[in-house]
Amino acid sequence: MIIERKVDSILHRQKCPACGYFTYYRAVPAGDNATDTCTYCNHEVQIAWHPEIKAVYKNTERFLKDLEETLPELKELKKPGDHILLD
Repeated sequence: MIIERKVDSILHRQKCPACGYFTYYRAVPAGDNATDTCTYCNHEVQIAWHPEIKAVYKNTERFLKDLEETLPELKELKKPGDHILLD
């Protein structure tokens, strides 16, 4: 008997290649893949899903948190759909 563990979606900040804004993305796992969607423009990409992906997103969040001193605009991203343009 195989027991599948349900994995919740993961919100993470990144720059969207479609709209060019920094915003939240939502990664929704489905088996070996996940759909990663921009919460501002709904641009979707398929990514390979693996157990370590949460750690990758956590490290990126730490990096962006550290950048908030230099780029305080990043603090404006508080919920899905929020977006900012950084040059």
